[in-house]
Amino acid sequence: MRKDDLLTFLINQTDFFDPHDVSEIFTASHLAQRFGLQRNTASHYLNQLVAQGVLIKINTRPVYFLHKASFEQQFYRLSRTEFASIDELLAENDGGREQRDHFSLLIGHEGSLKKPIEQLKTALFYPDGGLPLLITGDSGTGKSYLAQLMHEYAIAHGLIDAGAPFVTFNCAQYASNPELLAGNLFGYVKGAFTGASTDKAGAFEAADGGILFLDEVHRLHAEGQEKLFTWLDRGEIYRLGETASGHRVSVRLIFATTEDIHSTFLTTFIRRIPIQVMLPDLENRSRKEKEALILQFFWLEAKKVGLGLSISPRLLSVLAHYVFRGNVGELKNVVKYVVASAYAKQGGGRTLGVSIHDLPEPVVAQLPALNDAATERTEDIVLDENTSLPWLLQAQDAARMLIHDVQLNVLTLFEKYRSARHPWDDIELRIGNEIENLFDRLIFDSQDKASSQMLLLVTSQVREEFYRLEKSYGIQFNGNCIYAIGHYLVHRSNVEPSRLNAELCKQLDRFLEQKYPLLSLFCEEVLASLIRRLDLRIQAMDRVLLLLWLNKTGVQTSQLVTKAVILAHGYATASSIANVANRLLKQTVYESFDMPLDVTPEAIAQQVTQYVERNAQASSLVILVDMGSLNDIHQYFSRKVTMPVVIINNVSTRMALYVGERILRGDYLETIASDIAADLPVEHNIVWPELNKPKAIITTCATGIGAASNLSSLLKASIPQELGIEVVAYEYDTLAENKRREPIFSRFEVLALVGTLDPNIPDVPYISLDTLISGQGNETLLALFGAITTVGNVTLINERIVKNFSLRRVIESVTILDTSKVINQVEQFLARYQHLAAVTVPNDRKVALYIHVSCLIERLIRQAAIQRYAGRRAQCQRKHLAALCEAFSVIEASYSVKIPEAELFYIHDILHLETEFLQYDQEF
Repeated sequence: MRKDDLLTFLINQTDFFDPHDVSEIFTASHLAQRFGLQRNTASHYLNQLVAQGVLIKINTRPVYFLHKASFEQQFYRLSRTEFASIDELLAENDGGREQRDHFSLLIGHEGSLKKPIEQLKTALFYPDGGLPLLITGDSGTGKSYLAQLMHEYAIAHGLIDAGAPFVTFNCAQYASNPELLAGNLFGYVKGAFTGASTDKAGAFEAADGGILFLDEVHRLHAEGQEKLFTWLDRGEIYRLGETASGHRVSVRLIFATTEDIHSTFLTTFIRRIPIQVMLPDLENRSRKEKEALILQFFWLEAKKVGLGLSISPRLLSVLAHYVFRGNVGELKNVVKYVVASAYAKQGGGRTLGVSIHDLPEPVVAQLPALNDAATERTEDIVLDENTSLPWLLQAQDAARMLIHDVQLNVLTLFEKYRSARHPWDDIELRIGNEIENLFDRLIFDSQDKASSQMLLLVTSQVREEFYRLEKSYGIQFNGNCIYAIGHYLVHRSNVEPSRLNAELCKQLDRFLEQKYPLLSLFCEEVLASLIRRLDLRIQAMDRVLLLLWLNKTGVQTSQLVTKAVILAHGYATASSIANVANRLLKQTVYESFDMPLDVTPEAIAQQVTQYVERNAQASSLVILVDMGSLNDIHQYFSRKVTMPVVIINNVSTRMALYVGERILRGDYLETIASDIAADLPVEHNIVWPELNKPKAIITTCATGIGAASNLSSLLKASIPQELGIEVVAYEYDTLAENKRREPIFSRFEVLALVGTLDPNIPDVPYISLDTLISGQGNETLLALFGAITTVGNVTLINERIVKNFSLRRVIESVTILDTSKVINQVEQFLARYQHLAAVTVPNDRKVALYIHVSCLIERLIRQAAIQRYAGRRAQCQRKHLAALCEAFSVIEASYSVKIPEAELFYIHDILHLETEFLQYDQEF
């Protein structure tokens, strides 16, 4: 519906509203054109939403429309929805916004200048007048500018009075005259020297209560530095010629130098300055920061000349690649020259075009060397005095804008799902593709060398957390996703929080938490740890994108994975075979261990044991060795392994490829071993776990491993961790077909199966999900724990099961449908059926129906309904079928489906017969 499209668009775009530069995208004419509407139709929709309190209307020419909740989230609360002007809208901000940090206006405040700014703030906020500090850096790096900014910052934060002075004292002027230095810095008394006819205060007293900035302090020789010790030690000064008593002076002292501090300063002087700040030169700052500085200087010149500037892409590229020996100061002067040159050539007009023809001669002389400078832009950058500088600079941060675009697209797609215009499967696929494209761009388009060290740090931390938690959660991911997430977090951590619709983010976050509970818990733990380790500011959308990306790349239950290693003697024999095999198989199947020639079987066994401990959740292990007695190897660890292990000798690349293909195909290790022995002259030995098999409960669901994993997380949350009972999700079809031959029964002591359909495993108790919810299966389930824990723990497990296995949560776990809608539809069906059939359905059968009918609806939507009935039709009384057909019309009409007769027979069985009513359920 076009009205919904208008609203969704305004929800997202209001997050980027700039009251000082209002875009035409908020006008009715633009919205009408964008969505193919008549202008009066668009105005009608927009004014309706204003009347409903959803939109804000600003009655200027043209009229602007904003989303009210998004505006309030980004700015401040509003008392009404209509305003005469932008100024009237801004006047609503009676409380005022929090004063901005002066340092946040600096380009590089979250990049190359982040640490220096932290040091400057530390010096200012230190109690009892702050700390003296020394700023070092080449000429033109901004030492004087930062000192002035510190003065403004200190006033804004009440550290000094509003009228506090800022005094600059250039020490170079007095380098060769210590007496003149002392007189001007500390003052003098009458008669101190010839010509001193009156008392005179110096720079220290002039700066009392404020800041004294001593520039080029390296020009002070030893005697000059020593004259500062009295104030540095006691906060007192002595005027020249004064010896009786000193003067207390409250001043914040900032030194600046371009020289190496250890070669030009006394050691006794340096140790009295606790904070030393090093400013980077321009070439050591990132490409983005350099371009931002260039644009800022052009913007300042546009304001000065009162004209617009059109900057050619080539000019921007040349300036960004040119080496400015005078750093930021020289860059600023070059930009002034370029604008002055263009102004002189073009004179009047509204816009000056600036290009490489306006560069000064020293830069032009370097143009041949800069021919290879990358020019990413194809269009001129146009700016004037009215251009919003923050938005201009933000537009240059491609990574930030790319992330914002994808976040907005993800929220827009979710909004389409919520409005029931698209099924979740389609939306999920489109969102996954959006995120995949984002990560590809972040990885392959990133040329910022300055972030390489941070990328290594973040990626290593992400990898460490994944490895730790994969074992804990019994899942594993594609290793490539770790590198992608590392790139995202590096780019994400260097920008300000996203300006997105917070409420929509929360709704998507909650939806995903219900949809993928296991992944949600995993992501929460990963991000919580990264926050602690890397000092990141994580937002809801970061968690959303991480979860959706992991879901896109695919999560695999580790219990279903066969691990493989190659053990071989020699410097790189095993590594070479493993590398070739993994590349040809296009997956990392093998890990390798290169063993010394004199290695003992016991040492080999120790390597295997350590590997097993790191991969305790694997279902089985294949070891390929080059030679040696298999019995000698396995006898050292046969009692330690907790999974089936097969050892095959005479490893070769051919063997590795054959075994790897069979592993990827999902074949059993005993089948692989026997088949390879028939084709190649090899020996093999299978080692089965002997002692201390871990206990486990298997969850299974015919809808697939996803639903089984969700049920697994619910049951895992109900069982205390100290019992050491694994809860393993497993494919129903695999269990039903292979029974006890499945490796999981060798890997675990399986206590029970819990699910929606019994795979009929001999000697393993089965507890149907509906009986667990209705309370009938509690005795069976709790009996499993009675022998391994206390009565108190059994009671605790019972309480947790009741809490976690609510009807709503289970339906959310086994279907992809809107749970509230499904429950409402089943309630209507039951009420209508009981009325038509004049019967009362018992509570336990109602619970079974809720689950069965939920799965039935999903089958019908997927067009995978059961068409054949395996029971006896004579038992299905026609009067009951008629009532069932009539009652189900509610569901048929709501979902536009037709329920086959075979499905009705099974519903009849659940209602009336003493059968295991779920034995035919979920057949997809």
